[in-house]
Amino acid sequence: MAVASDSAYELLKQRVIAGTYAPGAQLKEEHIARELDISRTPIRAALKRLVQDGLATADVGRGVRVAEWTEIDIQETYELRGLLEGHAAELAARRGSTALADRLDELNEQMEQVIAGGGDAMAERLQDINALFHRAILEASGSPRLRAMLVGLIDMPIVIRSYFISTPKDLVQSLHHHRDLAAAVRMGEPELARQAMQLHLRVAAHRFKLRRSEFSG
Repeated sequence: MAVASDSAYELLKQRVIAGTYAPGAQLKEEHIARELDISRTPIRAALKRLVQDGLATADVGRGVRVAEWTEIDIQETYELRGLLEGHAAELAARRGSTALADRLDELNEQMEQVIAGGGDAMAERLQDINALFHRAILEASGSPRLRAMLVGLIDMPIVIRSYFISTPKDLVQSLHHHRDLAAAVRMGEPELARQAMQLHLRVAAHRFKLRRSEFSG
């Protein structure tokens, strides 16, 4: 049962992230179970996980629906990330870790290769690398409290979805920002690292809102 539930969850998660299901669309347990040719119990468990992850909502009388993100939700998420991740980048650079800089450079090289290769799996792969990049900086900050506050924001649905609606130019720009961050860490420049992270996230917020309107239109 756990295997079926996990498989259903991963499939539904990807559909929600990729926009296969529109924001606000109802996710009907019976319909999905019939489509996937499995019982309703693992579907029910998968839908519950989507709600727990913030990818869906469950309201009495409305059923389970794909989460809708307002402009305020988007702005708040990126503003919080800017404040908290900017501080994390500053702390990481202050510690002056060559090992961290090497890891960030490695992830940036992976990102460059994935962008160059393109393909259907590009967006998902880039999101995975991006999450590793931001988590590496967070871990290197050395602050358990900061980590507890930020880990959920890095995996927010609007952050995950951004790579699925980004243009090639967007992706290259994001990579440039990542390289600036890695350089600031290598130089041991805390203020530069903070500024680079905050610029990266401000641009990401603007870009996401722009692409989101194009995507939904």
